Amino acid sequence: MVRQAHLPGNYELYDPSSNALGPSLCKGCWEEAGVRNTESLQSVWVAVEGSRMVWWLCSGHADAMKTNPGGMKLLRSEAGVVLSPRI
Repeated sequence: MVRQAHLPGNYELYDPSSNALGPSLCKGCWEEAGVRNTESLQSVWVAVEGSRMVWWLCSGHADAMKTNPGGMKLLRSEAGVVLSPRI
C-alpha cells in the first residue's frame, strides 16, 4: 500500500499489518505512472509561487527538473532521502 509521507507531496510504502513505513518512493514515478520506484532517490528543494518544498525524486526525474524546471525554481539537490530538511 502507498500512502502520503510525513513530508507533504511525497510517498512511502506502508504495511498495514505491521504498521511499518518505508521505503520512500519517487514522487514523479508514482504520480505519473503509478510506479513504485524506490531506487537512488534524491531530495530536491524547489520553490513554486513563493512556497518551498522538498520532493523525493529518482535520478531521472531529478535530472529532468534540473534541465527543465517549468514554473518552478530549483533551489538545490542532495543525494538520498532527507527526512527532516530545513526548507
